[in-house]
Amino acid sequence: MSNPLLERHLERQAVKPLYLFYGDEEFLMNRALARLEAGLRDDQGEPPVKSLFYAPSPKPKTASRDDQGEPAAKPVREAQEVEMAEFLAEARAGTLWGPGQLLVMRRLELNAAAFKAINTYLDHPAPRTWVVLMAEGAKNRDLAKNPVGGRLQKEEAALGFSRLREGELHQWLTREARQLEKNLTLAAAQRLVEMVGDNLAELSQELEKLALFAGPENTLTPALVTQLTSHSRTYNIFALVEALGTPGFHQRLTSLGQLLDLGEQPVKILGMLARQVRLLIRVKEGAGASPMELARSVGVQPWQLKNLTQQGARFSDAALRRHLTMLHQVDLHLKTSTGTPRLWLEWALVKMGPG
Repeated sequence: MSNPLLERHLERQAVKPLYLFYGDEEFLMNRALARLEAGLRDDQGEPPVKSLFYAPSPKPKTASRDDQGEPAAKPVREAQEVEMAEFLAEARAGTLWGPGQLLVMRRLELNAAAFKAINTYLDHPAPRTWVVLMAEGAKNRDLAKNPVGGRLQKEEAALGFSRLREGELHQWLTREARQLEKNLTLAAAQRLVEMVGDNLAELSQELEKLALFAGPENTLTPALVTQLTSHSRTYNIFALVEALGTPGFHQRLTSLGQLLDLGEQPVKILGMLARQVRLLIRVKEGAGASPMELARSVGVQPWQLKNLTQQGARFSDAALRRHLTMLHQVDLHLKTSTGTPRLWLEWALVKMGPG
C-alpha cells in the first residue's frame, strides 16, 4: 500500500486533479507517485504522459536514488527547473495522446506564492491532467500557515509521508513481507532494522533479497536475516561505524576489508565514518536534553540515539574532534595523493580507538 487516502481515491476512481505530497520520507513519496501513475492507466494499459520538473533552486539538481525502481512507462520528459506559473501553464496545455498527462514538480517550497498559485489552479483544474507537487521535508505546520493548506487537507489532496518510528518500521516490514508472500517474524524484523538501519529503500532491497534467499521457506527468521545481511554493503557499513570505539582495531579493519571486497567506494566509507563522528559530537553536546528532543535535533530515531549515546560515552570530546580532523586529512590525501586508499583508511581506523 502506498498511502491510505490515495488507495481509496484509486479504488473509487476519484483521483484528485492535484496532490501535494509532503514530508521527509521520499521513498514512500516515490512509491505513491508510482502507484498513482499505474492507477491512471486506461483500459488498454496506456499510462499518462509523464513530465517531471523541479522548482527553482540555486543548487543544481541531480537524480535522486529514490527515483529508481518506478514502473516503466512512456519516456519521461527531461526534468528542468520552472516557476510555478510556467508549470501550471504546462498543465493546461493538455495532450492528445493516452489517458491524459501527469505533471510532477519536485523540491517545492511551500510559501505564499506557491499556495496562491495552487489555490487558483484548484478553482479551475485542467481536464485530463493530474498534478503532483512534492514538497520534500515540509511539515504539517507549513500547511497550517496558509488557508490553502487547510483546503488541501479538507479535500484530501495533501498527503503526508513521515519517517517511521521503530515500531512502525517493524509493522511496515511485516506488510512488505506479506506482499512478497513471506511471513516475517517480529524478531526478524527487529534484527533487520538493527543490521540495516531505518532507510526504507535499503530495508526494502534487503527484504527482497531475503525473500529470494529463503526460497520455498515461508517464514523469514532472525537467523536468515543475519546470514544474508552480514554479506551486504549496507550491513557492513553499519557494522563498521558501530565498531568505532571498541577496544583494539581488528573488528574495524575486518569490517573495512569486507566493505572493500564488496566493491564499496573508499570515499563513501570515509563519508560514513565522518558522519558518525559528527553525530557522536552532536549527541555529546546535547547531553541534558530529553531523549525525544535530542533525537529530533540530531535527526535520528530514538533507538539510534541510544546506540550513539552508548558509543559516545567511550570517547572524550577532544578525541572525537581529533578523529574528525584526521578524517578530513585522509579525505585530502584520497583526493590529492597517489597512495593506496585502503592504507589511508586502515591508518585512520587504527587511530580511532576509544579515549
